[in-house]
Amino acid sequence: MSVVPDLLRLKEIPSNLEQNIETDLLEPSTFQEATPTTTGFVRFDLQKKGWLHSHSKLFVSLSPNDNQPMSIVPPSVGIGSVIERAVLKVGNAVLNEISDWSHLHQVKSAQINNETQIAREQYTTGRCMGMEYIYRKLADADAATRFVRRTDQSKTDAFTYGMSNGRDYDYDGNAATQQQEGSNLLPQPFSQIQAALPTESPVYSIDLSDLFPFLATHSLPLYMIDQQMSIELHWSPTLDRRVILNEARHAGAEGGVYKIDRKELKFCADYIFYTDSDLMARYAAENPRIEFAFPDYRLSKQTVSSGDLGIGIVSNLGMANRLCSRVITMVNPNESPGNTFDLDIQGAYVSRCPPRELAAPSANDYSPAVEYNIRYNDRFEFPVSIKNKARLFSHFAQSEGVLFVTRDQYSEDGDAGFTPFEFMGSLAIDRSQNSGNNGLRGRQYYIGTRLTNGRVGVRGIELHYKAAGMPNLASGYTLRSYIEYSRLAQLENGLFTIMNA
Repeated sequence: MSVVPDLLRLKEIPSNLEQNIETDLLEPSTFQEATPTTTGFVRFDLQKKGWLHSHSKLFVSLSPNDNQPMSIVPPSVGIGSVIERAVLKVGNAVLNEISDWSHLHQVKSAQINNETQIAREQYTTGRCMGMEYIYRKLADADAATRFVRRTDQSKTDAFTYGMSNGRDYDYDGNAATQQQEGSNLLPQPFSQIQAALPTESPVYSIDLSDLFPFLATHSLPLYMIDQQMSIELHWSPTLDRRVILNEARHAGAEGGVYKIDRKELKFCADYIFYTDSDLMARYAAENPRIEFAFPDYRLSKQTVSSGDLGIGIVSNLGMANRLCSRVITMVNPNESPGNTFDLDIQGAYVSRCPPRELAAPSANDYSPAVEYNIRYNDRFEFPVSIKNKARLFSHFAQSEGVLFVTRDQYSEDGDAGFTPFEFMGSLAIDRSQNSGNNGLRGRQYYIGTRLTNGRVGVRGIELHYKAAGMPNLASGYTLRSYIEYSRLAQLENGLFTIMNA
């Protein structure tokens, strides 16, 4: 005869699962600031206690030198612009490592919806690429001052759309139209980094689970690990990477303008403890061996020219004999004297799409040729190379999730709906949002593919990519591909063993 449990009478739970959270503000054990051309370094050593919470955070602030123009962190990646490479170490072994982390972070940031970016992310991380409808349009402009003299406005019809951070677009500064909203969206006051007010520079945070995919799915039992756990971050060079400026640099100020504020640099480590007197000890005794499966990213990049992209590139991404699940590809412009990142609305963190052009003699808009495919194990992922950018967007959504970007942001197609109004504009820099130079059109073009052909063979993965009509930059472009692959880790008797799946 079976025993039926008593579902009506509440009884005491045999185990006490109440948690206590302890927070430590850790100072770096090693710190070196970056230079205009080389990376810097910081290291945080974790204490052996409790379970490390996956949403522990790194606090970072930037400190400007004297007499520098007002600036903000790039809205597409926020304070993530300061990190070049992220490494999670256990002893001398690497558990998670991502090179060019800030560029991968720009893809992950584009997957945050507008409401979250406006209401939360701009305050916590500095990211804010939200969009809103604009019910005003630029009707006439003064070429000398670039202020709007007159605007048309509708209560019901949106002429265009543009960036939104919770503020209204400012007045145009012209006496004849003082009651009309003008052509500039200013950053929030708290986000501005000003040389005159260095102590009021914003302090942002970076989530530990954003830095390391391992910690997005696992919590680390630090009290069970006998090896030293460390977080090592490599700072990006200070030249044109960390901020975007409100105006041109002051004379002799190139490089090293905005440095890490050592007083504000902290790692906020949250440790979880279970209050039952011996619950954690019993867990360790009953689980002498714990296995972790997690993703990691390997970067493959190369410098290419617009001519190379127009002809078509076949790039070997490596990853032989590894179990790979995804590939993310982007094309980033390189810096040159005539192409400085601090002038762009998104700074250095843009991925360029082939621009729309006019097809003579009919003068109809068309999108230049794009061809994309992945080949490995002697087989193409797609029977025919993808030439439609809408299909590329769909494949990215199926592989990584939805991109919260407009069609114009992604592929520079559609009806060019971006507003001509500026973001953080000044008399010295044109940051019109619909501009093809420093604006937003075709600047968040990411290609993502889920791999379906099993473990990669000895010849590795080949990227086949063609993009005609790319602007001819003297400095060229960097073609970056991030390959997600599976790794395994075993924690046994306090020691980690790490291997590829």
